[in-house]
Amino acid sequence: MPDPSSVSVDKIRRRLLGMGIAALLLSACGTTSLYVASGGTATEAKQVVALIYAQAPDAQIQKLPYSGGDLTRAIKRMRDRYPQLKPWLDQGVIGNTANGFIALRDPARRDQVHDLMSKENCDRSLLYREASDAVGYDDEHPDWLPYVYFTFGTEWIGQGPAGWWWLDERRKWQQK
Repeated sequence: MPDPSSVSVDKIRRRLLGMGIAALLLSACGTTSLYVASGGTATEAKQVVALIYAQAPDAQIQKLPYSGGDLTRAIKRMRDRYPQLKPWLDQGVIGNTANGFIALRDPARRDQVHDLMSKENCDRSLLYREASDAVGYDDEHPDWLPYVYFTFGTEWIGQGPAGWWWLDERRKWQQK
């Protein structure tokens, strides 16, 4: 006959082992969804920026993996606004930032570009919130937004032509 104390120790060990396995499986699920979301965000950023810079037609925008609603409307407004932004980007009056927005590089021209920049940054903010929601990270996950900002920022800068200016994380202007 087994010792009663050894039976309870075995039960405890099995329960702990089962809880450990369950915790490992649950943490893997969270990590998997994080990888899926980060991949979806990176793909969306690459495609959205390319479509805006290329002045793609509405039909191309509708083919985005996460298109629809406010997201599509923001992308279309940004695409339509890009021809107005481009000369200012070409001249270096404004530039993209590492965190995905437009910043003023030449303060003497503030009055000329303020409204345009404001509208662009408003739509970019909306785009990033909607893109975050689309991959499953909504208002309950505000820690996801900085990843979205910097993912899009990388694409705005990387897909921009040589000669454009961009503001790095240390708030230093760099020319591409």
